[in-house]
Amino acid sequence: MNFITRKTKSLWKDQIAGQSCEIKDPADFSCIDPYVSGKKIVLLGESSHGIGDFYRTKVNMIKYLHKVHGFNAVVLESGLLEAILSRRLLKNLPAKEQIQHSLLDIFHNEEMIPLFQESWADGLHISGMDIQPAYQEVSQRMLEWLGLHSDEELYDSIHQAETVFFTIDEELRGQTKIRKQLREQIHMCMELYHTSLELFQTRLKEADLEKEKIFLIIRKGLENRLKWLEINTKSWIASGIMRGTNMFKNLQWLLEEYYKGEKVIVWAHNFHIRKSKTVTSKLFGITNVGQLLSKCYGDQVYSIGFYAGAGEFGSLLRVRFSIDASKNKHLESLFMEACRHDSFVPLCDTGLPERNWMKRRWQLLEAGMMGQLPISIYPQKHYDGIFFCRKVQPPVYLE
Repeated sequence: MNFITRKTKSLWKDQIAGQSCEIKDPADFSCIDPYVSGKKIVLLGESSHGIGDFYRTKVNMIKYLHKVHGFNAVVLESGLLEAILSRRLLKNLPAKEQIQHSLLDIFHNEEMIPLFQESWADGLHISGMDIQPAYQEVSQRMLEWLGLHSDEELYDSIHQAETVFFTIDEELRGQTKIRKQLREQIHMCMELYHTSLELFQTRLKEADLEKEKIFLIIRKGLENRLKWLEINTKSWIASGIMRGTNMFKNLQWLLEEYYKGEKVIVWAHNFHIRKSKTVTSKLFGITNVGQLLSKCYGDQVYSIGFYAGAGEFGSLLRVRFSIDASKNKHLESLFMEACRHDSFVPLCDTGLPERNWMKRRWQLLEAGMMGQLPISIYPQKHYDGIFFCRKVQPPVYLE
């Protein structure tokens, strides 16, 4: 980025201040009403999975969208099977345990509890869109349910496949290279799931619609198990491409079949919800969920990226890092000067003056495995709006 003069920066700061909406009441998101009204899908991103303020804000925003705009389904960046069955099979457990047994580690924090505990959330459908599995408790509850509601052959087939699957999954975690014997086990497990899915073809439909829905979820979950095993036999780049595509297919299945007619909120990393490719995405040929959704559903989608200006975040390994977005080339630096509070900034790129801040490429900080790296983008090409938190802290993790 070229040198920014003090006069130009002052102009851009005034533009953002006039454009943004400060969130002084954590329960009031009426400023987003004109933008989400009539939308079918709202995407909520995050520059890091390890920022508690993002979780708190998004839960409050979900509550608002649910009550005011009728959004009844929340789809998380977590395993579809475990997340969607948690409401049915783990409802007798405390909220903390529901979260820990059904969602990936990134959601194991106290900020998530209202989504599983408070009365306003009882009417929400919670699901995941990832093919990546969570933990085994839901699988065990699922098998108990199948023991009561399916025939012995189907139960035995799925039981055998799930037992082998979680043995493989435990060894896969943290591995960069798959040994030959494990690869053979993966192919054997895939055959077991193919057998289970063939048995599903011969199963008679249930007259009880609720039972039939659970069978529908289980079948989709078995298909996801197959995809996850397949992904782990591919290269790092190929597996990244496959994961994004399969997340979209799961989300499309939820939109078109399982939650047909419902308005849906999607919660994922900024990487997954962006509407356009970054330079890196183009380089590796990765197409993400946001791009595929925008292509299929057009103006029914509204995408909000979440960024932070200062404070600390937790890495995926829960190591604390400081956020340093103090340089002029960082958009967060400009937001820190323009926004006195946490703010929503709509990104409408029509009719802009020549010297508008959105006509520049900016760097924004996003977190990976161990720290933050800048991405260089024109914000309005990737998001419809940005939610900016001035100062943040990591989540309060569940033990």
